[in-house]
Amino acid sequence: MKVLSLALMGSVASVALIQPAFAQEAAPAPQESQEEVADNDDDQIIVTAERREQNLQDFAGTVSTFTGEELRAIGVQNITDLQGNVPGLSVANNQGNIEVFIRGIGSTNNTEIGDPAAAFHFDGVVIPRPRGIGSAFYDIARVEVNTGPQGTIRGRNATAGSINAITIKPGLGIFDGSVEAEYGNFNHKSLRGSLNIPLADNVAVRFAGLYLDHDSYYDNVGPVQGIDVAEAEENLAGRAQLYWEPTDRLSILVAGEYISETGTGYTGTNFALPLGVAEDLSEIEGREVPLSEIGIGNPRDVIARGITPVQDTDHWGISTNIKYEGEGFNIEFISSYRDVVYDYIATTPLSPDFPGVIDRLSGIPLDGSPPQIDPAVVLEESLDNFSRFQSITDSRSFFNELRVFNNEGPFIWSVGASYFREDQFAFLASTGDRDTFFQGIEFNTTVDTDSYAAYADATYEVSDNLRFTAGIRYTDDSKRRTGVAARYGLALGGAGFSCCLGVRVGTEGFEFAGRDRTIFNPDTDGDGNISDQEVFAFHANGIAQFGARDNIDEIFDFGPFGGDPNFVEGRPECIETNSSDDLFCDPNTGQFLFGVPFGGQIFQQDGRFQDDFVDWRLRAEYDVTPDNLLYFLVANGHKSGGFNDNLGDLGVAPTFDTEQVILYEFGSKNEFNIGNVGVRLNGTLFYNDYSDQVFTSLLSVAQAVEFENNFGAGDVILPDGTNQALVVSFSFNAADSEIYGAQLEGGFDLPENISLDFSVLWLEARIKNAEDIQDFRFQADVAPDDAVFRPINGRRLPRTPRWQLNAKFSQVIELPEGQLDYVISGGYRSSQFHTIFNSLEFDADGNATEVSNGRLLDRIGGYFTLDIGAGYTIDDDGKYRFEVYANNVTNTINEAAIIITQFDNTRFFTRPRTYGARFRAKF
Repeated sequence: MKVLSLALMGSVASVALIQPAFAQEAAPAPQESQEEVADNDDDQIIVTAERREQNLQDFAGTVSTFTGEELRAIGVQNITDLQGNVPGLSVANNQGNIEVFIRGIGSTNNTEIGDPAAAFHFDGVVIPRPRGIGSAFYDIARVEVNTGPQGTIRGRNATAGSINAITIKPGLGIFDGSVEAEYGNFNHKSLRGSLNIPLADNVAVRFAGLYLDHDSYYDNVGPVQGIDVAEAEENLAGRAQLYWEPTDRLSILVAGEYISETGTGYTGTNFALPLGVAEDLSEIEGREVPLSEIGIGNPRDVIARGITPVQDTDHWGISTNIKYEGEGFNIEFISSYRDVVYDYIATTPLSPDFPGVIDRLSGIPLDGSPPQIDPAVVLEESLDNFSRFQSITDSRSFFNELRVFNNEGPFIWSVGASYFREDQFAFLASTGDRDTFFQGIEFNTTVDTDSYAAYADATYEVSDNLRFTAGIRYTDDSKRRTGVAARYGLALGGAGFSCCLGVRVGTEGFEFAGRDRTIFNPDTDGDGNISDQEVFAFHANGIAQFGARDNIDEIFDFGPFGGDPNFVEGRPECIETNSSDDLFCDPNTGQFLFGVPFGGQIFQQDGRFQDDFVDWRLRAEYDVTPDNLLYFLVANGHKSGGFNDNLGDLGVAPTFDTEQVILYEFGSKNEFNIGNVGVRLNGTLFYNDYSDQVFTSLLSVAQAVEFENNFGAGDVILPDGTNQALVVSFSFNAADSEIYGAQLEGGFDLPENISLDFSVLWLEARIKNAEDIQDFRFQADVAPDDAVFRPINGRRLPRTPRWQLNAKFSQVIELPEGQLDYVISGGYRSSQFHTIFNSLEFDADGNATEVSNGRLLDRIGGYFTLDIGAGYTIDDDGKYRFEVYANNVTNTINEAAIIITQFDNTRFFTRPRTYGARFRAKF
């Protein structure tokens, strides 16, 4: 139910310190200090993938790294922008949830009971819910993307790998700063700044900040104007750090950060209507009708309705890092607290714009037959529909780690223990304004997670050119959820559906109660039965304020909504209000013309899960020469399991097991010269054995019970009165998969300060052994003949393009006055699927055929990207710099994610063409 996703990709601009192929890491500036940047030569790229500084060419594994300068150069504003620059990486913004997939391993379970498969660390601190962390991508020293599993090094939920961001730390004895201003299309404005101040010889502080604002990438072209649409942003962030060296051996870093992200968030667009038109036209004309023939121009031109989406994210945290350098060992202690509150309320657009969309929204048949309902009424009620949703999550996380280590050979080792706790409040609710048969849903829960871990990892240098590594980590996870989940159903309307298509709920001024709900058990009188009046009271308790044109409180003018309850044969007596609502009331009988009270069900939530597991890794490295490395790696990792919604009121909450990935990787890293051209060439072959893979489906309670009894723990007995047709989100271990391929990356250091860098990834990712799973593209209570179990053996995993290529051509030109540089960056991603059903549909006999133009289409075609930029550094000291850039030069709009449900084919798109200029000054 909690689905919507967005993946953006960007790659732009040039950079003040574009180096040759071997010099992509800028030489350390004083303010970067010895804390985070090695005292390295210009021909090294430094990584900390193993929590110690290494030259990238000496690291026996796959990692992509970007300096802060490079991030700015390629247009990275947040974590989602990394996608187009790292082969195998897919990052999606799913309604504020950041979904990370690396080489096909990831997770889309974004609920409060879900966990990511790629760990995100910010200055060594675990970030369990990286909402808002995108706006922390300023004043950054380095970002690393490490291919997983990384369980022994980076902890829990790192089966896909990890993303590590390292900020620039205060520099001792240095007073300096910088300011950068930028302006671009879509009224893009940003301002960044930093200031480093020495307070004493051994104390310094650093302040940094960001302001970013741009208009929406969408455009409301519908009849109802005055409604803004998604993807506008106004973000503000600030960071303060205090660094103190009381002695030569002891250092203390205290950091605090605040991030505010506001705007219109990410709703995506439902393409079910034009896809349905294409499907209907193909039946009428007897041929396939692709979307291109429907006439969709810009897919971000939409028909808006309801309210302007409002996103409000507050993310703040404080951390302490204490290091002690002893004789033969070091000690590090990290402690952190973070609080992330995400609040998003929105209505989704009715449709993308295409020729004839108004006729379609008016219900005019394609075949020319007369409409059954007045098109003007249908259109008016479609446009005046305030069905909305609100999502609130509050994640308060505590992280403590104590590590003792030695980074000097021949015996490099690390032992430690960590404790992680996350307390969450989660709220999701929706209204079904004008909906005849569906009123809305509400999840109002708290989830507590505790995780304890202990680990050890060691590398032994047998000789100058031979090393062995072994690591192990033990983790104990436990989770518990309490609260309530409810689904409301209502059928009301005028005779022959002549009016209003149900009650009005959610119009202007409507507010959910959210945290302020006080009734969680609807059986308020404790008699063991839940009456209609108690259901109404429970629903009313979840509403803080009705909208200006809501009428449910007028129609049901009794009990919690008004006067005394008056039931006629178990149904409330209707009233006459001398308004349009009279159409609901039969004056002869005092009964509604048709209708039933609330259906659905209210489920108390009490889910629990506990598991412990062991991650390990083994590796051998051999230096054939000082510039040629061979390595072989075997590592496993786990992603914690969990529980589902309760099946019935305080009924069982079925659990799903922990996932496991075992990686086998053989790699080689090489540097050499061809004439006067320096060459870097690295390659790897890999195989991932992915077991107990979790899928999430929308199942009826009856189907969930059937699945659990057949494939789960079994013996599920539902409480009396459970509505078995109710649809729930259900996660289960369904498959074992295999993911394998090869990756080649390198670069050429050419004459005239020209650099050419490239990367190529070939990836295969398929289900190799699976139970049949329910076709979650259909809702069991709406389309029971389609929402049946289907085979998925042999299907390709979502978000796994077979071919992924990146190339960058850059040059630095020294001028009598200053320096000119430019970059041309291109990328290619082959076609991919976004559901495990791979754009297949099934006939009545279960035979599969490929979908070409219907609502079940989840295939994204292959696409190219092209980004360019240029910069001029005015003086040799690099104090002043001017840059121009253009992202997505060809303005190719591609789907970054597709979510399919019973009535939706919701799509999110890569960033449109953006261009602009920026100026930076240092002092």
